[in-house]
Amino acid sequence: MHLVYYESMDESKKRRGDKRERTRRLLIGVALELISEVGFAGASLDAIARRAGVTRGSIYSNFSGRDDLMMAAIASQGMRLDRDFTERMPLRTQLRRFAETLLVQFPAGKRDGSLIIEYQLYAMNQPRLRPQLAAAYEQMFRVMTTALAEQYEGELAISAHALALAVQALTMGLVWQFMLTPDEVRPDEVIALFEALAYGAERLSSKEHEL
Repeated sequence: MHLVYYESMDESKKRRGDKRERTRRLLIGVALELISEVGFAGASLDAIARRAGVTRGSIYSNFSGRDDLMMAAIASQGMRLDRDFTERMPLRTQLRRFAETLLVQFPAGKRDGSLIIEYQLYAMNQPRLRPQLAAAYEQMFRVMTTALAEQYEGELAISAHALALAVQALTMGLVWQFMLTPDEVRPDEVIALFEALAYGAERLSSKEHEL
């Protein structure tokens, strides 16, 4: 008697999903290798496929095209900042928590920052990629603005969008400064900067109420 093992549907899907995820990770890793060697313009799908040992069809099975693969590769690098401002807490506590997260992520920003900046400069000169890059930032601002407005708008001396813009601008400036002069970006001062931003963004009446 021969015993035949039949996978359940869930197990079969999981195996296919694991294989797909492994292939995606392989392609992203190879893309990053080639980008470091020949730049974004030189990292063609043919070159990626050859080095990965797959066909172009395999790339298109996992990504919609070269632009999609490049964006996935960049998204795998750099900092992982939590811009979720939906949890209920005072604004100064909220921004202090964000500053503490930023400090933890600074090393990743320094390690991968040059690559991400290079990609952004490349994307800004590509008619197909520039709108995608802009859309990603617009979506981030919408999410931040909505969360800040829902929780703090009655307490703010500026618009929720202006506060989101200030948080982003301060973050990008600090990351750039840390890449150049890490010793000058001191943790206590980073926290103080975000606390000062929160204090300045609050309405006077809110501060008087606390007093």
